Amino acid sequence: MKNKKIFFFVFALAIIMVPIYVIVSSEDILTNGAYYKFKPQAYDPMDPFRGKYLRVNYETRNIPTLDKFEAGDDAYVLIGLDPEGYAYFKEAFKYPPKKGDYLNSKIDYVEGREEFREGFASRNSNTIGSDDKGSYKSIVSIKPPANMCKYFINEDYAMPAERAFQKQREYVHIGVRIMDGEARIVDIYIKGKPILDYLRGK
Repeated sequence: MKNKKIFFFVFALAIIMVPIYVIVSSEDILTNGAYYKFKPQAYDPMDPFRGKYLRVNYETRNIPTLDKFEAGDDAYVLIGLDPEGYAYFKEAFKYPPKKGDYLNSKIDYVEGREEFREGFASRNSNTIGSDDKGSYKSIVSIKPPANMCKYFINEDYAMPAERAFQKQREYVHIGVRIMDGEARIVDIYIKGKPILDYLRGK
């Protein structure tokens, strides 16, 4: 009987501690994580909303890697900055890179091979000779973590938010904080304003 009580106490404590840990961890990332601005990819116009959250899409294709991956493998994706200061997924690794911020993710699929020159990709033949001296890398697509793809929003603002996004797409960016491979959305910004402030005319 005593063992059952101990087991029940430990089980109950675990149930309480797990959500507390998640909340504290999220707050730590939102407070101390490195801040990045991402340009979102277009939403699916037929189904941009799932319940009470807005699904955020990113450009997750054409990511170079020197490592060998298969679909479903864990990957650590280095975050880069383009000339305008927007973040993008720069390169995928089997292990966490020693320098720079990275994102824990999974490989969606392996696309093929391309030659990279000064940050620009050009499609090449999949047949690459052993004497080839070009900078060839495999190309993969990733699945970002759910915490980076869900923006919870009041249902009253769901459709106005969709319309504002579609109308002002070139002025939209996603604020994301990243720390130790974990990511959290800070907010969606339209013309530099948090989306709810923009919708309320603030």
